[in-house]
Amino acid sequence: MSKKRVVIIGGGVGGLATAYALRNLMKNLDIILISDKPNFTFVPSLPHVAVLGKNPSSIQANLSEILPKRNIQFINSKAEEVNPDTQKVKLSNGQTVEYDYLVFATGPTLKWAPNIEIEEGAKIHSICNLEHALETRKAIQNLIENPGPVVVGSIPGTSCFGPLYEFAFMVDYRMRKEHIRHKVNMTIVTSEPYLGYAGLGGIGPSKRYLEDITMEKSIWSYANAKVKKVGKDYVEFALCDIDGNEIKTFQVESKLTMLMPFFEGPDVIKSAGDKVANPKGFVKTNRCMYVPDYPNIYGVGVCVAIPPVQKTPIPTGTPKTGQMIEGMAVAVAHNIYNDIKNNPERVAPRLPAICIADFGDKGFFVLSDPVIPPRQKVFWKEGRWAHWMKEIFEKYFMFKVKYLKNITPWFEELGLKFMFDIDYIEPCNECSGFTGSRC
Repeated sequence: MSKKRVVIIGGGVGGLATAYALRNLMKNLDIILISDKPNFTFVPSLPHVAVLGKNPSSIQANLSEILPKRNIQFINSKAEEVNPDTQKVKLSNGQTVEYDYLVFATGPTLKWAPNIEIEEGAKIHSICNLEHALETRKAIQNLIENPGPVVVGSIPGTSCFGPLYEFAFMVDYRMRKEHIRHKVNMTIVTSEPYLGYAGLGGIGPSKRYLEDITMEKSIWSYANAKVKKVGKDYVEFALCDIDGNEIKTFQVESKLTMLMPFFEGPDVIKSAGDKVANPKGFVKTNRCMYVPDYPNIYGVGVCVAIPPVQKTPIPTGTPKTGQMIEGMAVAVAHNIYNDIKNNPERVAPRLPAICIADFGDKGFFVLSDPVIPPRQKVFWKEGRWAHWMKEIFEKYFMFKVKYLKNITPWFEELGLKFMFDIDYIEPCNECSGFTGSRC
């Protein structure tokens, strides 16, 4: 290979943000993005697809159209195996791709079993990918036509909790809009030690806010609860004490059950061996986002191993939100660039997060810098405007994906610095330490 080649596995936020940032930094670089999916999908809007009937085409972009415009090669195939010693990626189409640098941005594999028992014929709905969201949309329509109880929750090992609350409050809004809320009993069952823990020890007023709003919306809620079994028309769970011991078991009726899964790394990461993947299949990156045993292998996004912020009675993981993923991508791009240029300087993602939660009619905006405690600052506001802000942000992000050269453009970075004094990355003289720890 006459010029350096970077292979990126994954066509989500992390993959695109890394590819765009690399191309923005280096014109003379061979960039190949591999994904088994033909389209990019804006995942934060999947609750809107499932509950509010949003058109999926509005949150998708065809990778074979947008990537070549930026001189990025796209291979629409599944990456099956990585050999970190020979620096080759084997694809399901029979092709083998060599690399100088490899970036895992695969996203996770979704799992419910064996952490919970699923009765034969029972259905657990999800909003974690487009296929699941469309299935859930059909279930919502059936619920409108034939109302009944709804259970929304998380299971042991879940790390992504935000969509749980968005989905629950959107269902509440939709049922009120259909004038059938009185026929739909709603229950939240979460493995968090308290509502709003979110895998992050809570953020600002999240605990009292979510406790208040669930009561306001007449939603029964159970925290520190371990889902044990999902049946065809019920969910069985146990409340636990502070040591995780089961105190009492409950069974609630459910016509529609939506439970956030726990995540594992996909098989392609596991194929690279235990120097690259931890036992759950996540990439073992350090602060600077590369694998210590293979410094030319990087990780971005949900597939990266970040330890829990603290031990909880029921195991919970640390979430990786959209802006966190963008920060990881920027750091990876800069570190690959510096390595190619024989520059010893390295950077680490600071991991700030701006999140907009939409409930259908209102929502909240939260800024956390960094998202992993201890934090420098937290800003939280609630209102009807948050619903429209989420809609506007979705359109802005899709505009960046389709038409701009960078998902983190200079004016966005400047705006974040000016308004909130936050940066995506920071210099790092000591890369040893887990991803998310500060230099």
